[in-house]
Amino acid sequence: MSVAAEELLGPHWPAVGHRVHLMVSGGSDSMALLALVGDFSKVVPRTVIVHHCHHGVAAEADDWSIFVQSEAERKGFVFRLHYLNLGLGPEFEARARELRYEKVMSEVTANEVVLTAHHRDDQIETLLMRLSQGSGLIGLGGIPISRAFGLGVLVRPLLSVSRRQLRQVLTVHDLEHIEDPSNQDPSYLRNFIRLQFLPALARVAPEIGEKLLELSKSATGRTKQMASRLGKQLPVPGVEYVDMASTEILIAWQVRFFAQMQACYAPSTSQILEFSRQCLEAADDRSPEVPVGPNVVIRRWGAKLYWIDSKKLGEEVGNEIIRFEKLAPKQRIELRFPNGILTLRTGAVSEDVSIFWGVKGRSFRRGRNRPLQSLKQLAQMLGVPPWLRKRTPVVAISDRIVGWGDIDCRDRGLIPHSLHWGWRFVTRNGADSSVS
Repeated sequence: MSVAAEELLGPHWPAVGHRVHLMVSGGSDSMALLALVGDFSKVVPRTVIVHHCHHGVAAEADDWSIFVQSEAERKGFVFRLHYLNLGLGPEFEARARELRYEKVMSEVTANEVVLTAHHRDDQIETLLMRLSQGSGLIGLGGIPISRAFGLGVLVRPLLSVSRRQLRQVLTVHDLEHIEDPSNQDPSYLRNFIRLQFLPALARVAPEIGEKLLELSKSATGRTKQMASRLGKQLPVPGVEYVDMASTEILIAWQVRFFAQMQACYAPSTSQILEFSRQCLEAADDRSPEVPVGPNVVIRRWGAKLYWIDSKKLGEEVGNEIIRFEKLAPKQRIELRFPNGILTLRTGAVSEDVSIFWGVKGRSFRRGRNRPLQSLKQLAQMLGVPPWLRKRTPVVAISDRIVGWGDIDCRDRGLIPHSLHWGWRFVTRNGADSSVS
């Protein structure tokens, strides 16, 4: 086993019983990673799955798939071919990357590791791209060495290694690789930076690569400092609202972290600062918001900041939908609504359950001997945001409200906890997204 393989892969290698996933295009970088994983897996064996994505664009794509399959199987690795069927057009690279990750993520289970061949030169090019796009400090942190990836973790173990060093790995292993002609097309921003801009810049500033990496290190340090200051108010993956911070500067960082967690570009600095000011100065009955994309806003409601994706939430209901279900003991059912799926499961006793979606003009109790309250009163008491009230179902037993979307409405002292439920939005393209 090479020392390089041990140093680069050892810290990220999964525990016994968990698989390694490699994303391999067949280019020089990914083939070098394949070689290093081949070395390391001989000494620390794991099941290795090589994923190759057929984009459906290049005429040579079939040959590339055959080449990668042959090299993967020659090392005793499992091979997976994913057909993407992408069309050329605006933001092709971003669309292709998103679909590649989606395909691979669907096969990753808990505690498994996904490896990609991003390297030092990719990092420098990424920093220049983000500078050209007006990125803030979070973006200038560059490509992280690891991040959550579905149930597993995505790792880029080669970020300290240059493109030239990876070519040497291929030479040592006597490996061939694919040359994708599109990598020479300067109409793509990354290619233009790699082929033209960076070489020209390096002629007048030979240390530009090191300087950019130092800038990235500084930006990462500042970002970690602000994350630490936010503490429990820091937006993290899977969380769609946080308690609002107490100062304009910290609120501005909450907005930036929200955008980073959702892999979106943050709003402009002027937009963020104006939103932060309004959050602190607006009256309680106002809900300032800042747009993040065509369908997304960050909104203050009460003392919290919410990430609101209208595409995921779907439209508000036009007409109320009512369902009555008699569940036997230990029964589980799924009910589909226009924008999501409600799962109901009973405990040791049966339950007669009423479900109202898009509910209006009704009143419920929080307990058997509690007074009836309007939905508006209950929403304010339970903290159900206005934009969810007609997009999530109310679950009731007789006239007692049990749940509203993913919010538990039960008075724990009065209502037995025999009913369990879960609500998840189903986006318009059919992909599930859990909020419960």
